[in-house]
Amino acid sequence: MSFRFKPNELQHFNWIFNLSPCFPVNASKINVINDPSKFYDTIYDRFKNAKCRISLASLYIGTGDLERKLLEVTVHNVRNRKDLNFNVLLDYQRGTRGKVNSQILFRQFVNGISNKCHLALYQTPRLHGAWSKALPSRYNEIVGLQHMKLYIADDSVILSGANCSNDYFQQRQDRYIEIEDEDLANFYCELIDEIVNCSKQDGDHPNTKTGNMSKEVISKQVNKNIEDLIEKWKYRQTSKLTSHEENRDTWIFPLIQMGEFNINQDEQATCNILSSAPEGSFFRLATGYFNLTEKYANILLRDCKASISLLMAHPNANGFLGAAGPAGGIPHAYSLIARQFWQKVNYYNQTSRVQMLEYERPGWTFHAKGLWYYPPGSGVPWATVVGSANLGERSVRRDLEAQAAIFTSSHDLQERLHDECSRLHNYASECTEDLQKRQTPLWVRATVGLFRTYF
Repeated sequence: MSFRFKPNELQHFNWIFNLSPCFPVNASKINVINDPSKFYDTIYDRFKNAKCRISLASLYIGTGDLERKLLEVTVHNVRNRKDLNFNVLLDYQRGTRGKVNSQILFRQFVNGISNKCHLALYQTPRLHGAWSKALPSRYNEIVGLQHMKLYIADDSVILSGANCSNDYFQQRQDRYIEIEDEDLANFYCELIDEIVNCSKQDGDHPNTKTGNMSKEVISKQVNKNIEDLIEKWKYRQTSKLTSHEENRDTWIFPLIQMGEFNINQDEQATCNILSSAPEGSFFRLATGYFNLTEKYANILLRDCKASISLLMAHPNANGFLGAAGPAGGIPHAYSLIARQFWQKVNYYNQTSRVQMLEYERPGWTFHAKGLWYYPPGSGVPWATVVGSANLGERSVRRDLEAQAAIFTSSHDLQERLHDECSRLHNYASECTEDLQKRQTPLWVRATVGLFRTYF
C-alpha cells in the first residue's frame, strides 16, 4: 500500500513513507524545548521518575555538578525500582579522555548496582587495532565518533544535538524536541542496542562479538542489522498508518546516518526534502558548524526551488573559540568555508534566493542544527528535521547520527516550531559582508582543503 500525506502542503514529500518507518502521533504529545536549562530540568525530571527504562546516547557525559546531580538522581531511582534499568552509550575516545572522565564518573555512581546500569563505549572500526594507540588523545576523535544524542525515559524520547554536559545545560544553545510515543521509544532503544552490540562494554575490552573481526566484516554486519531494524519497523508501522491515521495530525520519520556503515537515510532525506519543495516555499537551516557537503551545496544552489536562509555560529559563538593548539583555528576554518560557499552563491546568481546569517549572543555558544520548512504562503513551518547531524562532512561520512523528520498539520505545533525557530533568529544577523572582510590565518587556509572531512 502506498501512503500519502493528506494535507496538500505536504504532498511533495510523500516519498518519505518509502524511506523510513512512520510513527503517527498527536501534536499534543510533542514538547518543543527552547532553553538549555529547561532541557536539563526535563531530563532530570524524566530520569528521576522513570518506571521501566532509561536509555541515553551522547558523545560523552561531563563531570561537573549538574551532570553529577543527574547521575545521582537517576541511579537513586534505579536502586529503588526493581524493574528499572539504566543504559548508556557514549563514544570511547571522548568518554575516556583525561584522568576524570565519563567512564570513571559512571563507575563511581553505579557501584553496587552495575547489573542494572550498563555503559557501552563505541569506537569507530577505523581505530581498531594499532590505530587506537597510534593517534594522540583528542586527535583520535577526528576519525569518527558516536554522535547520536538521544534521551529516553519510559515512552519519552528527547531528540537533540546537545551532549549530556554542563555547557549544554546552561549557555550553549541547541535544539531539543521531546516526543511521547511508546513505539518511537522502542525504535530508538533498539537502535542504541544495535550500536551497543558492536561497542566496548564499560571500555575495558572489545565486545566479544566484534573484537576479532576486521573493519570490513564489522561494517557489513552493522549495516545488515540496522537495515533489518529499519525494515522491521517499516512493516510494523504499516498497520498503524492504516488503522490510526485518521486520529493523528503529526508524522515522525526517524532518520539514521552512519556513513561508516553505509547507512545514509538522513542524507537521502535531506537531499530529497531540499529538492522536493515547490517554488515559493522557504527553508530555514541551521548548523553549529558550517561545512556543507558538495552534494548539499549543489542541491541548494542548483536544484532547490525554495528560498533559503542558513544560520551558523559567529566565530564568537563557536565552541572552539580560544581552544589550545590547532583546534583554535577551527572558527577561522568555518568562516573560510562559509565565504567560499557565498562565492558560489554569487557565481550561480542566487543572492536573491539565499541568505547567510550568524548567531551571536554575549556569553553564549551556538550548537543548534536542522531545518524548518515553510510551504508557499505559510508564515509557520509544517515540517522540521531535528537531531544530531550538522549538515556537514563529518555528519555524513564519519559519525553516527540520529535525526527525525517531523511533519505536522497541527496549527498549534506549527506555531511552537515557528517560535523555536524565531528565538534562534533573534540573535542572528546577515553576515556576507563580514565574511569577505575576515582575515584567515595562512596555516588555516593551507590545511582546510586537506582536512575538510574531519570537522
